[in-house]
Amino acid sequence: MDNVFELAYRYVVPSIRNALARELVKKGMSRKNAAELLNLSRSAVSRYLNDERGVFVKTTKFKDFQNMVKKLADKIVRMEMDEYTIQEEVSKMVVYFLSRKYFCTNHKKINPNINVSRCSICKNVFQAGWKSAAD
Repeated sequence: MDNVFELAYRYVVPSIRNALARELVKKGMSRKNAAELLNLSRSAVSRYLNDERGVFVKTTKFKDFQNMVKKLADKIVRMEMDEYTIQEEVSKMVVYFLSRKYFCTNHKKINPNINVSRCSICKNVFQAGWKSAAD
């Protein structure tokens, strides 16, 4: 059985960073500022924007999740959050994403032996922890 925390760190976090970096730059933030606020290097932000990183999980398939990304990006652009609060919100977004079972299809691609219909680990572990201050 795969560890959900390892999977989240390896696949979900980079996909969220990809979506968030894109949204910040789309809203007019420089790559340098986006990198600083997301606690990333400028080259990491460039790799996200060039789809060299964080593309395995397609977060754009989930409208509710995309709205969360946009709301968080708006708050970041308005400078309402420091880097610690941003990291906290990204972590909450990971929890939300997993609790909604949005990762299951990707998990099945990684490990074809997973029985997605029987598994409720992420839903049960993470369902209570997703409430976001970005709401």
